[in-house]
Amino acid sequence: MSKDLKPSLLLVDDDEGLLLLMAQALTDEGYTVATATSAADAQNLLARSAADLMLLDLKMKDGGGAALVKRLRRDELPIPFIVVTGQGDEKVAAELMKQGALDYVMKDTGMLDLLPSIVKRAWGTVLQDRELAAAQARFAAAVRATNDGVWELLIPENRVYFSARWKAILGYGPEEISDDFKEWETRVHPSDRERVSKAQLEFFQTGDSVFSIEYRLRRKDGAYRWILSRTFLERDKNGQPLRLTSADADITDRKELEKEILRISDREQWRIGQELHDNLGQQLTAIELMCESLKSDLDRECPQLSDQPEKMSGFLKEAIMQTRALAHGLTAFRLDAEGLQAGLQELCERTDSLGRVRCRFISKDAFTIKDTETAGHLFRIAQEAVNNAVKHSGAREIVVSLTFKNGLIDLSIADDGKGMPKTTRHARSGMGLHVMHHRANAIGAELSIQSAQPKGTLLQCRLRRPE
Repeated sequence: MSKDLKPSLLLVDDDEGLLLLMAQALTDEGYTVATATSAADAQNLLARSAADLMLLDLKMKDGGGAALVKRLRRDELPIPFIVVTGQGDEKVAAELMKQGALDYVMKDTGMLDLLPSIVKRAWGTVLQDRELAAAQARFAAAVRATNDGVWELLIPENRVYFSARWKAILGYGPEEISDDFKEWETRVHPSDRERVSKAQLEFFQTGDSVFSIEYRLRRKDGAYRWILSRTFLERDKNGQPLRLTSADADITDRKELEKEILRISDREQWRIGQELHDNLGQQLTAIELMCESLKSDLDRECPQLSDQPEKMSGFLKEAIMQTRALAHGLTAFRLDAEGLQAGLQELCERTDSLGRVRCRFISKDAFTIKDTETAGHLFRIAQEAVNNAVKHSGAREIVVSLTFKNGLIDLSIADDGKGMPKTTRHARSGMGLHVMHHRANAIGAELSIQSAQPKGTLLQCRLRRPE
């Protein structure tokens, strides 16, 4: 519902003169107003047609406002309401606030001036509550549809509940895991803990209500399963967290499929690179030699025609050089356990040799990555980032750095180009960036892209060193 839409109001007061003045003040503000001079009239009106908000006098001839609220709830006709009270009724008004009243207004000389702002503020609260209820309903429907494992954390009380389905995903029976938050914390993969904690902290600080993240949880048999966690956070009126509800789905099979797709892609790139080098490159070299031979013959027999073969030979040399560069770029990902640093050094040297931009590699730490698949994905991420910077950033210098500290591998690619567009949070958000994110996810790494200082773009990929 739009926040600009004015609510329909029901004013309930047995003082007809005051009731008329209140109705006029609110009608002048654009509200649709109905009036009732008794609790019975109000109940009859609400039974026939609903109102969005009620202003309710505490004391009336046929009973107090508190009694009317109880009857409406009993008859399943609940309505958000504001209390209208006279001097001496503050305690009753405070009690009704505890029972759900949105606000209260005193019957004094400034009442009519304050009334529109009080109604506006109360209506804003109603809309927030409705949006929250709608989001909760959508979330509940999604949980029912996906058969996910659900767990819930009551934040002020620090109490947690794990559903039987959530326990089953991890290979446990309903009674084998206690409702203790540490049961979740201790099962998060060590390489994912820092990333998950950081993402959760940012989520709590942003004020958002919906959040999702992928990470690994340890099963009963000790194996880790990839989990897609979709979380809804309920907050109070002041924005403080109240309840966190998470629906977790086992996506291990999907993650394995994504990794296999990347492996197939890398193998295909290798094949194409080999074809370029062994077939096309060799054929171009043979044609270049033929042009050289033709030029020699024409120099003797018909010198005036020898310029054309010479130009053709020059074009072919350039084509051969480009073909070899393409072939090398496509086959370079097959790195041995100690080859990542050497591969990145060669990538920077090859980029620098093109003459379009300076490119240098920095790595002060000597270390190895035993997992060649991880090394290959890190190289491909760096390669894509460097290519993007060369093509799109307008940079004069690109710096690739690789460091290892406190068990964390940090790969960064920084340029001094034009930086990220102001209209989007993700610079160069084409297919290349999506593939880099897939590669990072495949190895459990965190990929981020942000503005560099004093200008340019900084891409970082961090992961805990694989054992």
